[in-house]
Amino acid sequence: MRSVHKQRSINSEDIIMKLRIVRHDLPLKHVFHISSRSYSFVRTIVIRLDQDGLYGCGEFCEDLHYSASIEDMLDLIEKCRSMVERYALAEPMAFRRALEPLLNGHPFMQNAFDCAACDLWGKMRNKPLHQIWGLAAGNAPVSSFTFGIDTLEKIDERFKETPDWSIYRLKLGDSSDVDILRFLRNKTAAKFHVDVNGGWTVDTFFHRLPFLIEYGVDLIEQPLAVNDWDGMKKIRKELKKKNIQIPIIADESWRTDEDLERCAGLFDGINVKLAKCGGLTTARQFVEKLRHKGFKVASAVTAESAIGASATAQIAPMFDYIALDGFIQVDGTPATGIMLDKGRIVYSDENGCGIRYALR
Repeated sequence: MRSVHKQRSINSEDIIMKLRIVRHDLPLKHVFHISSRSYSFVRTIVIRLDQDGLYGCGEFCEDLHYSASIEDMLDLIEKCRSMVERYALAEPMAFRRALEPLLNGHPFMQNAFDCAACDLWGKMRNKPLHQIWGLAAGNAPVSSFTFGIDTLEKIDERFKETPDWSIYRLKLGDSSDVDILRFLRNKTAAKFHVDVNGGWTVDTFFHRLPFLIEYGVDLIEQPLAVNDWDGMKKIRKELKKKNIQIPIIADESWRTDEDLERCAGLFDGINVKLAKCGGLTTARQFVEKLRHKGFKVASAVTAESAIGASATAQIAPMFDYIALDGFIQVDGTPATGIMLDKGRIVYSDENGCGIRYALR
C-alpha cells in the first residue's frame, strides 16, 4: 500500500473534511483473460473522507479502455482537495453538485468521491445505506461468479475453488467458447451468464447460438463490438423470428444517452456500473430511468477491493442480475465489507456502505 501525499496551500485549521488518498496495486489470484486483454493485477486509488470522527471510502479502479489512468486521476484529486477539505458534508447529492465543475467528464473519479460521501453519510445517520434508501437486502439477486477465458485445466482449478454457486458468468470470445461451455455444463447444473465483451461477429454469434441453447445459457452480455448496431439488428431480427428469448445485455455499447436510445429494441437490458454512472446517487436515478424505458437492469464490478463491491451491493435490490465477485478475484483485499455465500450477499454490520478500512 502506498500513501500519496503532496504539498498544498491550505491551513490545518481550515480543514473540515479530511481527504486521504491511498494507492493499491491489487494482485489477482489468477491471470484474468477476456476477449480483448489479460491482466494479473489492478491499480486502484482509495478515497477516504474523514469528518467528525467518522470516515467514508470510495474506490477508483484504473481502466485504460475508458482512458482512466491512475496518474491522471491523482492530479485530478489534488485539484479537488482544497474544495473538498473546506466542505462540511450534510448529504451526498449536494456534495456531488459542488464537485461537478471539477469532475465533469470524469465519471470514474466522480464515482470514488460519491461512494465515499455516501458511505460517510450513512455512518453519520447510523444506518446501512440500503436501509436509508428503503431497499430490502432480501430482494437482492444472487451474484454470479466469473470465469475468465482460459484453458480447461485452469477453469477446472478455479471451479474446484468455488463449487456450488448457483450462477456462473463465463467470459467468452475465442475459439474455446464451446469447449468451455460443454466442460462446465458437465460439472454443474448452475445457470450460465455469458459475457463476450464485444468479441464476436454476427456470424460467430449464430455459430455459437445452438450451443448457447444446448448448454442452457440464461443471459448474453455484449456479444458484438461497441458500435455494431447493424449487427445487433440482424441478431434481434433472427432471435425474434425463431422465438428465442435469451436476454441480451449491453455493457460497452452504452456510454451516452444517445447510445441508450440506440440500445432500445436491440438489447433487453443495460449493465449499470457505478464507475460509468459516476456513483451511487446517479446510478439509482439511472436505474429508475431504465425501468421506465422497459429495460432489464444488470450490474457488475471489476476486479477490485471490497470497497467497490460493497458500494454496489447497497443498491443491489434494484437489479435483475448482478456480478459482485470482483473482490474475490483479488489476492488479499485492503478493506472489509460485504461477503458472498455462494453468491448470496451477506451485508456487513457496518453502517454506510458497510466498509471498514484502516489506514496503515
